[in-house]
Amino acid sequence: MRKNGLAKRLVLRTMSFCMPVAAMAAILLLGASAQTTAQNAPADELFNYPDTLLNGITSAQISLSLEQCRKLCEGRTGCMAFDHSPNNECRLFASVAGGRSDTGSTAETRSLLSNYRDPTNPPLAARLEKLKATDSDGHELFALSKEAFGRNNRDVGMQAINLAMQRGSQDAKLEIARWYDPRTFAQDRVDAADANKAGRSYFELALEGNSEANKLLTSLCQDVGDSSSSHAVAYQSFLRTTYCEGSINP
Repeated sequence: MRKNGLAKRLVLRTMSFCMPVAAMAAILLLGASAQTTAQNAPADELFNYPDTLLNGITSAQISLSLEQCRKLCEGRTGCMAFDHSPNNECRLFASVAGGRSDTGSTAETRSLLSNYRDPTNPPLAARLEKLKATDSDGHELFALSKEAFGRNNRDVGMQAINLAMQRGSQDAKLEIARWYDPRTFAQDRVDAADANKAGRSYFELALEGNSEANKLLTSLCQDVGDSSSSHAVAYQSFLRTTYCEGSINP
C-alpha cells in the first residue's frame, strides 16, 4: 500500500511539471469526485441562459470547453450552476445570487434566476400553464407532452396529451390509442391494455379521414381474427362487429 501511495504521489508530481496549472486543477477536481458517475449523477435539468455570466460563490475556475464545463457541473450535486466565457473560462458555482448580460458567454443553472429573463428551456410546468390558455387546437400541447415524457416528467406529459386530445388533436388521440392497443401496450402510461378503447379511437379517427388510424384499425381487426395471435386473450371481449364490420365510408 505504501509503495502504491508513493507511486501515485510521484505521478502527480511529474504531471504537475508537465501540465498547465488549469488542466492540473481540472484533473484533481475530477479525481476528487470520481465516485460520481453517469448512473448516479443528478437528473435535474440545467436551465440555459445564453449571453449571461453569473454572480455568486464559485467553487472552481478552470479552462475547459463549454461541453466539458457542462458535464463537470451536471455530474456534481454540489454544483448549483456554471458559466462559460468565450475564452473557455469555466466557473462552477456553489451558490448563485443572480445573472448579468455578457455577449458570447453561457450560463446554466439548476434553479431559475430571479429577476432575470427566462431561460431558453423554461420549466415544463410553466409551459403547460401557458399553453392551457393559448393552444386552442392542442398541437403545441401534444408536442409538449412528447417532450415531457422524453424528460421523464409523466405528470406534465399526461396533462398535456389529455388536454391536447380534448382540444381536437388527432395525433394525441392516436398516441393514446396506441398505449391501449394490446400490440403496442404502454404499461408506463396506462394501467392495462384495452383493445376496445384502442379500437374505438382508431374507428372514430378513421371516420374523420385519418389514414394512419385506418391502417391501425385494419391491422387490429386482422389480428383479432387470427386465433393464433399472441394477444388472443386480450381480444375476448372485443367489439368486433362494431369496429371491424362494414365500411368506414358510410
